[in-house]
Amino acid sequence: MCSPSTADVRFITFVNTTYIQAENLETVFDILLKIEVGVLVFSWIEFLYLFYLFVFIRAMHFNLTFLFMNYGGQYFFSMLSRCLIVWQQLGNDPDDDLHEVIIIANYLRTIGLFIAMYILPIFMIERCLATFLVKNYEKSRNIWASLLILSIFHPLVFTSAIAYIHCWLPVVFHVISFFIVNIIGYIGIHYCSSYNTKKHQKFYSSKCFSKVSYGLSERFQLAENIKMCNVLKKVQISILFFNIGCCSILLMDHFKIDMMIIYWSYICFNFFCLAYGITVPIILYSALPEWQKETRRLIFLCIGRAHVEEEPKSTFGEQMIYNDATMESNIYFTQFNKTTE
Repeated sequence: MCSPSTADVRFITFVNTTYIQAENLETVFDILLKIEVGVLVFSWIEFLYLFYLFVFIRAMHFNLTFLFMNYGGQYFFSMLSRCLIVWQQLGNDPDDDLHEVIIIANYLRTIGLFIAMYILPIFMIERCLATFLVKNYEKSRNIWASLLILSIFHPLVFTSAIAYIHCWLPVVFHVISFFIVNIIGYIGIHYCSSYNTKKHQKFYSSKCFSKVSYGLSERFQLAENIKMCNVLKKVQISILFFNIGCCSILLMDHFKIDMMIIYWSYICFNFFCLAYGITVPIILYSALPEWQKETRRLIFLCIGRAHVEEEPKSTFGEQMIYNDATMESNIYFTQFNKTTE
């Protein structure tokens, strides 16, 4: 459905304020927009802190960090574009001086949201590469992997977004592709996690010691693969839920429904996107102890109290607390000798 009011283009959740005024709902619409602005400000602060953690606290492989930063980067542009659109819809540009800027903002927001809708498989592909290159993946950044993924991902997503905007393909096609891509990414992460777990268990099986040639570096990488797959499984549930919710709302454009109902669904979509942008970083944060530790350090620094380091934890989060350093050393070398016999 391409609307003549938007110059025969289709932007995600474009609301015609003239129609809202004609329905005498301008006051309600303005209140909802102001609430949205408040949530956008909070979300912006959250993402600024998230980028601080990405840049200064290494909690995952460089490629995975780079992909997540790309994911967050699109949200910054999407939020900025949404702020410009809200500014215009609140009546701050009565002479339409920002008309061209608003069109660009709608383009950027639509492309940014398409990146968010299609993002899930790129994490799965990165973990598959980490699994396939287990013998040397962790030893270097292997930046070529993330660059290769993004060089394929972005042109496809940009093309799909432009096709949506200019109505080259029906809405149903885009929604179905969203569903298929997200399901593939969801299943892929689970398969990758299961594969790495089986290899890890096989190595530590007493019957297979002589058949496994992995060294300490490879074993560490297996453990890291399992750890990050578990983190991604937590994050992807949220991504999958919000993507399906947003896609379902977009599907309403395909049906002949009263325009006011569609506009209310668009308002729900905008708040759904805000909940998406706020929730995913929280889930990612809750799954990374390194980020939590840095947050506690900053809080203690702000209140002027000394920060006490925590006891070490294993890759799988199992507590390793020993009051006697000699006992800890003996346990470590006993386990090391068993794996090298």
